[in-house]
Amino acid sequence: MKVAVKDANILIDLIESDLLGLWFKLGIQTYVSDLVQLEIIEDEQKRVFNSFVDAGLIIVESLTSSELISASKKRDTHNISIEDASALIIALKKEAILLSGDAKLRKTAVGEGVKVYGVIWVFDRLVEESLLPPDGAIRKLQALLESGSFLPKAICESRISEWGRIR
Repeated sequence: MKVAVKDANILIDLIESDLLGLWFKLGIQTYVSDLVQLEIIEDEQKRVFNSFVDAGLIIVESLTSSELISASKKRDTHNISIEDASALIIALKKEAILLSGDAKLRKTAVGEGVKVYGVIWVFDRLVEESLLPPDGAIRKLQALLESGSFLPKAICESRISEWGRIR
């Protein structure tokens, strides 16, 4: 089984596009830090997130005091948030992939040898595993873009074009 650690922007995008449930069908064990959990603030997003926590599909992990110190150092050294640093600490500890759309976190994680992917990678996996039909992926990705999500437009347009050819 693969392991992934998610930061808040990925969770929110998957919740908003109603894909978080499909994510778990990929068989990837999912962790978030308790600090990332606190970034889920909208009521409906919290409800959805907590339902997956209650079902045991999302594991919320608290950092130890030494891990918090390490996260603080990463925050200061790399100018990332403490929440993002906590996700990186867990990814390092679990030898997991990190799912994030945050450029500073991605750069920091890659520099520390962590594989990092974004929400487009999740869409790709769902389409490749036939869990999400290409036309559904197109609709959901377009909706995310229209909602103001900070996704790379050129990559999104490329995927939409690619998925449009395999419908």
